[in-house]
Amino acid sequence: MLERDEFLAEVRDRLEQAQQYSKHQYDKKHRELFFAVGQWVWLWLLHRPMASLSVQHRGKLGPKYFGPYKILEKIGDVAYRLELPPRARLHDVFHVGLLKPFHGTPPDAPPVLPPILNGRACPRPAKVLRGRLARGRYELL
Repeated sequence: MLERDEFLAEVRDRLEQAQQYSKHQYDKKHRELFFAVGQWVWLWLLHRPMASLSVQHRGKLGPKYFGPYKILEKIGDVAYRLELPPRARLHDVFHVGLLKPFHGTPPDAPPVLPPILNGRACPRPAKVLRGRLARGRYELL
């Protein structure tokens, strides 16, 4: 019985050491994000493609963040309600990991969201210089 108790105590010590090591590794790269109500943030919309849809190549030079948008309400510890433009077809509550603080002079009103096609953001070009049909898809320059 004494050997069993010593063995269990050693196992508990090793588990505690492993937990402390894991916590230390997590804390090295983790940063807490807190936003205040009324603060302006950038919104990451690239998580929108769903696994069931065919994900098209978005290009490495496409925008990652959209906005800035104003925070209306804090919901729990990690969720925030944003002031999205009217007729936006997105839910207005987002996880803190999808938000990035905005630095600078905030706009008077939230900007319009890019069009959403098949669950993903599709930015529109300001001017089309030339177009072509390549592999069954129409490409714009």
